[in-house]
Amino acid sequence: MTATVRLPVHCDCEVLPPPALVQEFVPVREVVLGERTELRDGTLTIARHADIAVPLVTSVVVDVIAPGERDVRTDTVLDVVPLAVKTEGGIGEGVTRLATDVVLVVTGVDADGTQLGEAGNSAGVLSERMADAALGTPDPGDWIIRIAVTIEAGHRMERPGPAAAHRAADVVADRLRRALHDAPPSAVTDRRTVEEPSGPGPRVALVKLVMGQGAMHENLVFPAEPGGVRGAVSLIDLGNLPQQLRVNEVRDGALHSLCCVGPSSKETTLHYYRDPLVAALADDADLRLTGVVVVGSPAQEADKRFVARRVGAMVAAAGVDGVVVATEGFGNNHVDFAAEIEEIAKYGTPTVGVCWSAARGLVSGNEYMYALVEVNKAAAGQESDVLGENTADALDARRATAMLKTLLFGTDTLPAPRSWDQELLHGNQKLVEEAAADNNGRPTLTAGIRSEVPVSATAPTPLATLGRPLSTAVVALVSSAGAHTVGDEPFRPYADYTLREIPATTTDDHLTFASGSYDNSDVNADPNCLFPLARLRELAEDGVLGGVSPTHFAMQGGGTEIDLVKNRTGPELVRRLRESEVDAVVLVGACGSCHRSAVVLQRLVEQAGIPTVIIASLPAVAAQLGAPRIAATDTPMGAALGAPHDTAQQRRVLTAALDLLVNATEAGAVEHVPERYRS
Repeated sequence: MTATVRLPVHCDCEVLPPPALVQEFVPVREVVLGERTELRDGTLTIARHADIAVPLVTSVVVDVIAPGERDVRTDTVLDVVPLAVKTEGGIGEGVTRLATDVVLVVTGVDADGTQLGEAGNSAGVLSERMADAALGTPDPGDWIIRIAVTIEAGHRMERPGPAAAHRAADVVADRLRRALHDAPPSAVTDRRTVEEPSGPGPRVALVKLVMGQGAMHENLVFPAEPGGVRGAVSLIDLGNLPQQLRVNEVRDGALHSLCCVGPSSKETTLHYYRDPLVAALADDADLRLTGVVVVGSPAQEADKRFVARRVGAMVAAAGVDGVVVATEGFGNNHVDFAAEIEEIAKYGTPTVGVCWSAARGLVSGNEYMYALVEVNKAAAGQESDVLGENTADALDARRATAMLKTLLFGTDTLPAPRSWDQELLHGNQKLVEEAAADNNGRPTLTAGIRSEVPVSATAPTPLATLGRPLSTAVVALVSSAGAHTVGDEPFRPYADYTLREIPATTTDDHLTFASGSYDNSDVNADPNCLFPLARLRELAEDGVLGGVSPTHFAMQGGGTEIDLVKNRTGPELVRRLRESEVDAVVLVGACGSCHRSAVVLQRLVEQAGIPTVIIASLPAVAAQLGAPRIAATDTPMGAALGAPHDTAQQRRVLTAALDLLVNATEAGAVEHVPERYRS
């Protein structure tokens, strides 16, 4: 046999270095309203009349807020966007012109006056609702161009509504970008060239997990203009799969945020534009940041696991020596966060996680989460309505870099304490700066640095016994997803520890939901996707059950503190269930923290001697928190029982859950119901 000889391939094509990015800076000294939009002699004039036609948008109003004049009322802030435009090339290369001392602030409300917020909102006095020191909010000396958008009522918690608000604001932004583009060369006062990171140090990657499961938690990539909407692609439409970006693409505004609905822990487009983790890793001479992997957060647990495996495969294929995985927000994204860290770290790659959880605690975790950085700034460790308060800053990035180098250079981090401790962050920071003093100010291997986020798992509650056949048992429903009757007092947007009663006779058209963190289109079409009261009545009528409780119960479980659910809501629920003389309870959650609240309630009810089962579209969350029985579905958050109006599917899911009340023999039993929707 003749051996095959591989010859080198020759061509006359030019071999280029990675493209450089040139940034031009144009200072804006004043912003005023006028008849036409233009930038002249440092004054940016904005046309008074927007004249914008975007479906679902009823009005767009533009005004100007000068530095020092922020004590004004505002609707909730949807985004903060830098004013930048490409004058040559595409995102991440060529020339970008950036207006300094000015930002765009997008606000949103619907025609009924309901804020386009979900897990809280930042409506109020502007100066009180934005963290001055946050990288995603205007600097104290910035002029603010406020773009106030109103959309049609009834669309705030469905994906098209908030997206329309962003598209409308982007029309205004494009007109301002054109004025910046057309400014004369003399307007440019500084010009810098930014190269892709290079060097001989360990190769590292940043994995940036952004919220992407629907409603307002959508993010866009690869817009035509820095931080823009036009031309961009939705991560949801890309299956929330990981996208590999060059460092300069991120620096040049390749991401647009649509997710500022839990104001203090979500990141704006401006934050993405000047991400402190990108800056810390890219500018560190000891490391080589190879790129940024941007990944979304799917609505279904099976999809979360699949996407996490693809993240792990992408990182492994890149052959990097270490990874930082960072996420924003709180709740179901912790499932993705934990899974992605596991898929990277289990093959031996040093991995540091960066997140916000503080007093709320992680919703999901695993043993690979041994090096975590907490970004909390709030004194009480809670979510707040202050935009950007609990987002990563330069100090957080230095601790993350130090943790990564500590692992890379062969030393373990110390384990996290058993509970959240804000003082630990200050102690770690002191250690980092002391070690950095001997490394030209750069973070380095830091002896004694501890992981900052506790990771725990709870053993399942022992099973209570169903004291009679299912065919004679009376069953109640309990929702942690904010279900309530139309006309009843609405829940707070998040962390509401009160209960609402739902009569057994309530019809579908008299049920609604206050909670979010998921696309509400399914439950708006059919509440039985998430609160199967009609299906429960049918099963009782068919003799599968002995009866339906005359009263059912609900809370708004998103963004709650476990201790308050356990000590305030739980005992009251147990008391009311006992008064109702129910024999068993079926619980249903929606978002990640809704699942957590549901399991806390479930455990208390089970301990009171009433058998329970939770229908969980995020079974990993339920299992980690020690749910006694879990009916696991392959369905999205917001539709745990399957497709709207598919009564047969909903009955099968509910029946499987009820059967588990009888058939489960061990605490923590999980029944994987073979029903799929949107998967």
